[in-house]
Amino acid sequence: MYTRLRDLREDNDISQAECAKIGYISKNSYIRYENGERNPPLDVIVTYAKFYNVSIDYIAGLTNDKGGLHNNAQSKYNITQNNSPKAVIKIKEEK
Repeated sequence: MYTRLRDLREDNDISQAECAKIGYISKNSYIRYENGERNPPLDVIVTYAKFYNVSIDYIAGLTNDKGGLHNNAQSKYNITQNNSPKAVIKIKEEK
């Protein structure tokens, strides 16, 4: 996780102090997250995911897809995909 935070920060040319302000934390706390000395709490991870427009899965290192584990998954349970009423009907038929 700490390498993802560092990479995202460096890719966006942001200082550690600026990242601390974004996360509403102290600079020392942010440095500890980047160094792997501490794990950031979920609310801080969510804040960074929103700021960088990436998924929590990506920050956690669970996927290399910035959109998340299920970003491109074709699931019969994804009723929001393309806002298609056919997807909703199909799900109801399969019950």
